[in-house]
Amino acid sequence: MDRMTAGDVRSMLIAVADRIITSERLLTKADRDIGDGDHGLGMTRGFTAVRELLLATTFDDVRGMLSGVGDTLITSMGGASGVVFGLLFRAGAQGLPPSDVLTVPIAADHFERSIREITRRGGATVGDKTMLDALHPAVESLRRSSEAGDTLAYAFRRAAIAAGEGADRSKDLIARFGKAMTLGERSLGFPDAGAISTTIIFTAMAEWTAANNEHPTTSAQGEV
Repeated sequence: MDRMTAGDVRSMLIAVADRIITSERLLTKADRDIGDGDHGLGMTRGFTAVRELLLATTFDDVRGMLSGVGDTLITSMGGASGVVFGLLFRAGAQGLPPSDVLTVPIAADHFERSIREITRRGGATVGDKTMLDALHPAVESLRRSSEAGDTLAYAFRRAAIAAGEGADRSKDLIARFGKAMTLGERSLGFPDAGAISTTIIFTAMAEWTAANNEHPTTSAQGEV
């Protein structure tokens, strides 16, 4: 599969919403370790609204769909997490031309624009123990896949692995943003909840794409 239709993307994002919703307890615990514990509830609230949007609406334009998902997260979640995860979908979509398909290059372009806007708006960067510690390596992986001509299934799989590795590395970072910042070195040893959520999103995309792919999950060079 080298491209998804708008209908495919809609189904994939419903799968993402389902995975976030079922991960509420995991995300709540992760946030409680170094925060106030409301991240799981906020993500569940936001992606429940996203799920309702996607089930009720037929989109022909991938850009419009991603933008709608982002707007829904911002309005339903509120707070810093709502803005950050809303921008993950909306900011990149604002730079996309109308398209009824999603490809690896389009996905890489989208998430690169999202990173720039999240960084501009929030001021955080890689190493600050935020969702960017998972998002940045995932997007770097997508760019490499785009340049290599990899399939969507392979590209999302590699991006999900990179996100997970980034989230795991966040355990060794001292938080510089959010409520965890007040803990200083006491935030060491715990992964960032936003980085875990980012990993869940990419993992759900990868699993949906692999399950709905007509061909094995391989790179352009045939590597598993």
